[in-house]
Amino acid sequence: MPLWPVTRTVRGRARLVCRDPDRGFATLEAVIVIPVAVVLTMLVIQYVMLWHARNIAEAAAQNGLRVARGYQATGPQGQASASDYLRTVAAHMLDHPRVTADRGATTVIVTVHATVISVIPFGSFSVTETATGPVEKFAGR
Repeated sequence: MPLWPVTRTVRGRARLVCRDPDRGFATLEAVIVIPVAVVLTMLVIQYVMLWHARNIAEAAAQNGLRVARGYQATGPQGQASASDYLRTVAAHMLDHPRVTADRGATTVIVTVHATVISVIPFGSFSVTETATGPVEKFAGR
């Protein structure tokens, strides 16, 4: 078998590659850029989820405060109200929510602590929000 057809094919390919020196770089760029874009998108989504979870925890703490500071209310009533709010609004967004409500003689403090679900592998994020307010008292004449 003569060697000249193989040599001719190799020379033809060499000329084609020399005419277009950027040949094959689109695949390399995609291999580098697509994972970076995916990771950046996941970071943005995680930030938004943290922001939203913080707002939910704050609203739950304020809801518990509203109930616990009422006239003749108790701390456990505020705690139950905040826990119910979390179960209703963010049943799947916040894992292991912990609500504490302390009603003193003049102030009520409601704290909500929870772990936020994560879209980032090996990430662990939590939120803690506190609401404080005065106890309502009956002002007789």
